[in-house]
Amino acid sequence: MILKKNSNQIIPIILAAGRGSRMGSLTKNEPKSFVKIYKDVRLIDRIINNFENLNFKKIIIVNGYKSNQFNVFKKVDKIKNRNWKTTNIFGSLICADKILSKYNCIISYADIFYEKDAINILKSSTKKGIVILSYKYWKEYWKKRFKNPLLDLETFKTNNKKQLVEIGNKTNFYKNIKGQYMGIFKIDPYSWKSIKKNLVKDTKNLNKIDITALFQLIIKKKICNIHVENYKKKWFEIDNIKDYKILKKSIKY
Repeated sequence: MILKKNSNQIIPIILAAGRGSRMGSLTKNEPKSFVKIYKDVRLIDRIINNFENLNFKKIIIVNGYKSNQFNVFKKVDKIKNRNWKTTNIFGSLICADKILSKYNCIISYADIFYEKDAINILKSSTKKGIVILSYKYWKEYWKKRFKNPLLDLETFKTNNKKQLVEIGNKTNFYKNIKGQYMGIFKIDPYSWKSIKKNLVKDTKNLNKIDITALFQLIIKKKICNIHVENYKKKWFEIDNIKDYKILKKSIKY
């Protein structure tokens, strides 16, 4: 599909380059997002279907590990992160630079489970900058994942305008955690180009930092606003085999 230069179309970009080594044997022969969540439906199928069911006409996957297996998705455009072994999320975003520089984009990790409502919240937002989703029931979910959730949880603070003011720092207190970033966000071209202009030349190893560290740099350097919207429906992060078992147990079809 050829995109018009001045199109207001929102482009979904699914980040699926990593291997997911903490999934053990499940990712030995296939990408992490190919794990089955029910019957023959894989996690990546669910994510793509969410976008297709909301009439997104163009979907992009940034792949890397076992990239040839993504060829089964004939209607989805693929971009390969050839440096997937040595880069993090930002490295995959750079691979989609031409799209991010021209169009509003919804970025989704490939190792998360969520309902279509998450996409609709971002799609309907008119706020400029970055819009991220925060999972309302994060504390209950983290108690299922960890005996001591604070060993894994990080700071998440907002101001009275629902803008993110701190994220990704270690904390020993729940009072410093007012939400949980879900791995899905929206960004406009101006903000993306501002990030490149202000960070790429000045920050060493930017390709290796995670997205929360990137958000914290954006906040620190006042590059653009990061707005927070709440999400209340089902959401799961599949970081390891235990997470996978929690997901399988929690969804019923």
